[in-house]
Amino acid sequence: MGQRDKRQTISTGFWISMFVILLFLFLYSSSGKAADQENCQLCHRYSGLAAFVPETGTKKIFYINEMIYRKTVHGNVQCTHCHPDVKEIPHKPAKKVDCGLKCHVKEPSTDKDFSHKPIVDAFKAGAHGQSKLFRYEDGQPKCKYCHQNPIYQPMRGILAKHKEAEEESLIRCLGCHEKDEWTKRFLNHFVSRTAPRWGNKEIVDLCNTCHANEELMSKYMLDTTANFKETFHWRNVKYDMENGAHCLSCHAPSSLGYTAHNILKSSDPNSPTNMGLRTKTCGQQGCHTAPTRSFVKGTLHGAGIKVSLLNIKLEEEKHVLTEKDTADLKAELKFQKTEQLKRRIIWAIKLFYKIMIILVPGTMFLHQMLDLRITLKERKEGGH
Repeated sequence: MGQRDKRQTISTGFWISMFVILLFLFLYSSSGKAADQENCQLCHRYSGLAAFVPETGTKKIFYINEMIYRKTVHGNVQCTHCHPDVKEIPHKPAKKVDCGLKCHVKEPSTDKDFSHKPIVDAFKAGAHGQSKLFRYEDGQPKCKYCHQNPIYQPMRGILAKHKEAEEESLIRCLGCHEKDEWTKRFLNHFVSRTAPRWGNKEIVDLCNTCHANEELMSKYMLDTTANFKETFHWRNVKYDMENGAHCLSCHAPSSLGYTAHNILKSSDPNSPTNMGLRTKTCGQQGCHTAPTRSFVKGTLHGAGIKVSLLNIKLEEEKHVLTEKDTADLKAELKFQKTEQLKRRIIWAIKLFYKIMIILVPGTMFLHQMLDLRITLKERKEGGH
């Protein structure tokens, strides 16, 4: 083969190789276009992508599994819709996400850009968002504390018992909504949002991660919920009773128009736990029938640290408090001391009954064993 033929062969092979590579890149980019139009997976597809945070020394993972991400509630959201400060590759460390931004999809009822801003504003106006004392490290809950961008869950309840139920529903939806991908996402979203995200026990445990922590609560002069699991309400929740009252049942009852995002302080007149609204809260459907004002005055949780907190506040702020504030604080302190005494008496009665429940049957059992021993001994010796 001549030199010229060799050059032609090499040239032909080169162009064929380039064509195959370009074809592969085109097909790859087309298949992943919907999920990663900005090519963020160029780096974030590697499981070892991580960094240590100098301030805390913790390791932060930046790996994104694209197949899992596409199945989540944010699966059709472009990365820069939540990270607008990322404008180049490679980029500088991204800022924390602001969930109040306008973003990704159209809100189907108005055809406007969707935004979580109304929820964010409601959260900021509530007890968990309005305090200037809050810092993230000190325990203020952020969106990601409760929301983890979950994978869409299948239908639950009666429908979940039939494997074909979800597919059958999808087929009915496709009778009008022609686009398969959009319709399936909408069905998944609808099913996920109508089913409770947290179980009753999970809600109590989630709230208790902060509110049962005496050290954390003392920073904000709040009582703890450490003894909630000693109450009748917790027993209903624990044993999956239909009307078991968890934290949100009182602090954000959906039947009265409240949501978990705008939990209000009990001192707020619009709060369902405010004394002026407690009869309505306790009397909601499935709870107590026609509760009186004296009935709703009792406390449901608190391990007794509120008395010490009120004493500290009275001592530290007595020089800036008005006479009315001082009188109100002393009245609250007196009430809490009474409640603390009641809790101690109830605790003592419960302890007494527990001891008696063990002691009485135990003594009877011991008596029967001794009587049996004597009877067997008499029979062995020929007695009656």
